Amino acid sequence: MSPKKKLLINADHREECRAVILDDGKLEEVVIEHSARELVKGNVYLGVISRVEPAIEAAFVDFGGKKFGFLPFKDVLRESYLQTGERKAKVRIQDVLVRGQKILVQVVKESRDAKGPSLNNGITIPGRFLVLMYGSLSTGVSRKIEDEAERRKLKEILSDLELPENMGVIIRTAGVGRTKTELQKDLQMLLKIWENIQETLQKSSGQAPVMLYEGPDMVVRTVRDHFTADTSEIIVDNKESYKALKDFMKMVMPRMGSRIKLYQETQPLFSAFKVEDQIENIYQRKVNLPSGGSIVFDMGEAMVCVDVNSGKTTSASELEETALRTNTEAAEEIARQLRLRDLGGLIVIDFIDMFQKKNKALVEKQIKQACKKDKARINISRISRFGLLEMSRQRMSPPLKEGVYDTCSTCSGTGMVRADANLALRVIRKIQESIAADSVKSMKVTISSGVANYLLNHKMGFLVNLQEAQGIHIQFEGRERLLPEDFTYEVLERKKVVEDKDKKPEESREEPRDRSREEPRDRSRGRRRSSASASRRKESIPEEKEIPSETKVAEAVETVVEETEESGEDKSSQNRRRPPNSGQRRRSVRRTSSSSSSKRGGVRGRRWRSQRADKGGTQENGTPAAGSPETSSASGLESERMVSPSLPLAGEIIGRMEGQQEANTRVIESARSEEPAPARDTESSSRSEETSPGV
Repeated sequence: MSPKKKLLINADHREECRAVILDDGKLEEVVIEHSARELVKGNVYLGVISRVEPAIEAAFVDFGGKKFGFLPFKDVLRESYLQTGERKAKVRIQDVLVRGQKILVQVVKESRDAKGPSLNNGITIPGRFLVLMYGSLSTGVSRKIEDEAERRKLKEILSDLELPENMGVIIRTAGVGRTKTELQKDLQMLLKIWENIQETLQKSSGQAPVMLYEGPDMVVRTVRDHFTADTSEIIVDNKESYKALKDFMKMVMPRMGSRIKLYQETQPLFSAFKVEDQIENIYQRKVNLPSGGSIVFDMGEAMVCVDVNSGKTTSASELEETALRTNTEAAEEIARQLRLRDLGGLIVIDFIDMFQKKNKALVEKQIKQACKKDKARINISRISRFGLLEMSRQRMSPPLKEGVYDTCSTCSGTGMVRADANLALRVIRKIQESIAADSVKSMKVTISSGVANYLLNHKMGFLVNLQEAQGIHIQFEGRERLLPEDFTYEVLERKKVVEDKDKKPEESREEPRDRSREEPRDRSRGRRRSSASASRRKESIPEEKEIPSETKVAEAVETVVEETEESGEDKSSQNRRRPPNSGQRRRSVRRTSSSSSSKRGGVRGRRWRSQRADKGGTQENGTPAAGSPETSSASGLESERMVSPSLPLAGEIIGRMEGQQEANTRVIESARSEEPAPARDTESSSRSEETSPGV
């Protein structure tokens, strides 16, 4: 049977080098390397330990890369810190590795996202047929070689190979069918590479970090790892790469040099072999199956999820048969897509539910058989009762998408953006929050054009009402290139801060009570406030303007006395017939005074009436006086009501004045010290004393 595989290498652009393997025209392997992305896997360095973490039993090593490498303690060679024949049950990492210590490391896994590359203290150098391992005394055959007769033959050859101390060898799958001479030649080439590493280490004079060995370029590495005996051609479209491959094949496989060909046609190499469309399908999330079903790949932070859908599959008569057919096709295609996309880590496959155990076993067998073509280490579990199959795949290199795609700046890689309606409400809430917190009078909001259109068509009425109610002006500006979730607001003008006048009466009612509590202490000491202190007090208490002065009180007393003298009998009779609202003035005054001042005024009034009653006699209208013998107790009450209320009112006013003076002594005394009382006040006071003996 003639070979059907072809190895195509597209290296005509320095920015990107691509290599594919076709099996009868079908894409089986893809390798893409970008010059902008530095790949360090396989390189050997002399690094310096920057930090030791006993909690995770690992160390971080500065090997000269952009990120520190991660070195697990289990990957540190025990021979480097244990004496010959010594075996300790438990050794702590802090007893072996310290900060600043120099150590030989090799990169075994590329950095990904925020994680740095993984390192190993054991050095492995892969060749065409063998893998040379420093620090290992074991030799063996690859587990992918399952033929027992071939395994025994290869082990016999290994026993005859001459290996230096502290070196081990593993025969790769490409070594199947090779002679002892070919294997020995490959071993000599690997040992020469190791000698070069030792020489570079000595020349470095202990300087670290320093690179001791760099692996071959992508073209040579692809041929070394993927070329097999059934590969019919190696076609390359770049002259430099063609010469490099010729030299490599002459040294490793001289008889295979004739299979390398240089492509010089006008049509691009991959287009000529219809590879471009197959590569584009790798980047798609959904892959269709021949029967009409499909599989969907979703890459997450923790794992890769694969969903199998039956789709339009209608060929099978029963549901179980439909599920089996679709799952069988999906198992083989999933194994192929994992190789093409180079997906590693934990992988979970959601197959269509099957109820028969034998059908589940057939699907498990199918996917295991398909994964044998993969060079990565794979562990596959059984299908659970939920129809899920878990598997793990060695990550050979970063996923293919990471080097081709950039994270979307709009959705941040989620594949979804928020709706304009939701974003419009978010903008409105932010505006309301800013109005309440910043006392905004005018503001400018910059939003995307989609959100602006939604506000204009659906929220214009609400925004107009909001501006009228708050007395503000909002200016919107839509920008086409602005991301939907990005918006800014700028306060153009703020409202002036005005004192709340409604709160002043509350302060005036509260502060006098505080001064009344302080007044007895000042009165007992006999101190008076200075004019400066009084003026400061007046400035700090604006409500003192409402406190009645002695002048106003004296004028009120004088008016009451004059009315009493002029009214006489007619006034008394009118007072008896006074309507209920005639006491409005008295009630309004009483409401403004304190309870203590009201009691004092009442006592004064009763004292004046009792003096009139003691004198006896009758009033001007002939009614016996309150204290005369002709009156009974009841008539005494009636006569007391008949007395003109004007004079008792004067007593109450004076008593209320005294109570108010006691509550505001400091303010009144300071006023006296600054302004002398008018002459009218003195005269009215003296006249009131002469006219009102009760006072």
